[in-house]
Amino acid sequence: MNDNPDIEIFGAAYKMTVERDAEGAVIVAYTRDPKTGSIGRSWIRLDGAGADYVRRRLDGQ
Repeated sequence: MNDNPDIEIFGAAYKMTVERDAEGAVIVAYTRDPKTGSIGRSWIRLDGAGADYVRRRLDGQ
C-alpha cells in the first residue's frame, strides 16, 4: 500500500457531511485554501462496518 497520495487537497474544512446508504456511508469534506480561496471537495466511502465504527465512536463507546 502506498501512503503517498496522487492528489492532495489543502485548506481548512469549513463544511462536512455524512450520508448513509445501503453500502455504508460517505463522508464529504469541503475545504477552502486560505491563500488562494479555491474550494476543494474530498470524500471517503466507508463500508457498513466502518460506518458502524464511526457511529460508535461518535456515541462515545
